[in-house]
Amino acid sequence: MKDKNVLVVGASSGIGRAVAINLSGNYSVIAVARREERLKALKEYGIQAEVFDVIQIEKVTNFVNDLVDKYGKLMSLVYCAGMQNIKPLRMLKVEEAKAIFDVNFFGGLLFAKAFTSKGVHLKGNPSIVFISSIAGQKPEKGILSYSASKAAIDNITKGLAKEVAPIRVNAIAPGFLKTEMTKKFKQVYTDEFIENIKKQYPLGMGSPENIADMVRFLISEQASYVTGNIVRMDGGGAL
Repeated sequence: MKDKNVLVVGASSGIGRAVAINLSGNYSVIAVARREERLKALKEYGIQAEVFDVIQIEKVTNFVNDLVDKYGKLMSLVYCAGMQNIKPLRMLKVEEAKAIFDVNFFGGLLFAKAFTSKGVHLKGNPSIVFISSIAGQKPEKGILSYSASKAAIDNITKGLAKEVAPIRVNAIAPGFLKTEMTKKFKQVYTDEFIENIKKQYPLGMGSPENIADMVRFLISEQASYVTGNIVRMDGGGAL
């Protein structure tokens, strides 16, 4: 399936990087992120690297069209780009909340719009996978904007599954993972708060590689009858 292009957005670190590497053995992966140096490190896996900052949402359509001209039509879109700003409500600025929504929600929505456009995706099991979060259904203090943006992703996953069929649309909602983003929690939350969260996970905290395995399944032929789902992957943390 090396001739089948998978576009992974937000691929320079964390879940996105794990997804790009995981898929590279079987698909032609196009990795997109704003950090050029980190993208270059993916080339050893045979991954194509393209620099783009998803906060430039007005340029998404042209960017995707240019990728299709360069690499050919796309089989799947995996939107992993995300940002978080851990602040209590009293300190939150509206500009910060808008930036979170631009990256986490509007970027995903516009990449999906571009992907579903005529002449962009391949026929035969095309799919979109969003990376959501259990925070969309179980918000914690200090991350209200992040939680709301992920709840919005959950909503469009279900709506798009109806609107753009037979393109399949699913999302994965991880719990707390061992990533650069979650390491920042220590800057805001107490060690006691973090330890209490860890205790809520019967299988412990997961890794980006766990999520990448589910992405591989969701874009595959084995998942050809799966759409509109928010797949919770949290080691039992939301039980």
